[in-house]
Amino acid sequence: MKDKRTLKYKFLLALCRLFKLQRVMELPPEKAKKLFAKAYKGVQIPKMSDPDFDIDTRSVMGSTCIFYKHKTKCRKAGIYLVGGGMLKYPKPSQAREVLRIAKTTGRDFVLPFYPLVHTGNTLPDVYKMIFALYKQLLREYEPENICILGGSSGANLALGFISYINDIEPELPKPGKVYAGSPGSLLISDEERRMADELDKTDVIMSQKATHMVWEGMTGGKKVADYMESLQLGNYTGLNDVYLSFGGDEVFTAAADSIKARLEQYGVHVTMEIEPGLYHAYACMPLVKDAMPGYQRMLEYIGG
Repeated sequence: MKDKRTLKYKFLLALCRLFKLQRVMELPPEKAKKLFAKAYKGVQIPKMSDPDFDIDTRSVMGSTCIFYKHKTKCRKAGIYLVGGGMLKYPKPSQAREVLRIAKTTGRDFVLPFYPLVHTGNTLPDVYKMIFALYKQLLREYEPENICILGGSSGANLALGFISYINDIEPELPKPGKVYAGSPGSLLISDEERRMADELDKTDVIMSQKATHMVWEGMTGGKKVADYMESLQLGNYTGLNDVYLSFGGDEVFTAAADSIKARLEQYGVHVTMEIEPGLYHAYACMPLVKDAMPGYQRMLEYIGG
């Protein structure tokens, strides 16, 4: 079958292989933390302005959050949880991108700079911070009008957050929808592992080994709730709608069907796309033309 990927995409894949990006992601947690801590520059917020928006920052449980609010009162809101395995804050380019997403989808948005592992935090600290942020939004927006968007480890958080609510305060209303782009999850079955063995060969970013190294770093090597480890074991009571997207060449696709099935057990309406030949978190990171249709579908879902 003819390879229909663009030249730019083929070049990008070649670069990832040349610089052995998968190997970088497979670094032991302490080495990864040192690498990212060396490049750490703290919270960096670019200058942003738009005639239709008020943009300001607030602190939520000690974490900086950028709030993008339409000057005309808006009924809908979103939280954007970036990926990166709790190793890095959102880049200035990502902060600008959230403004574009807010403008395109007609939602107010929040971009949290949630706690990082190399500043002494672990995964439960992130959940606590997101929980506090979500409860703030509930004072201003109806839960059904709140969307949580995440890519990679941010997508894991976006879906895992529903189980966290059901664990901590189950009577709290759940957000109306979740968009999860390439959510990472530890595998739970031999079938998933067999599929992941094949996908290890095509994924140029992540691998099964990398997933475990990132996970160990996020948890500090400590046991956490099952739903935090594996989305296939989550409690999605009260969630209405989810959009899942996976690249056909990425290792996380091994858990796609299991995650979808688990969501549907709780009555969640699930839309899932697995795009052949595409990379990890392509819809949230449309680096090449090949990823743009997925990015547009993401925007349409969030704006709906």
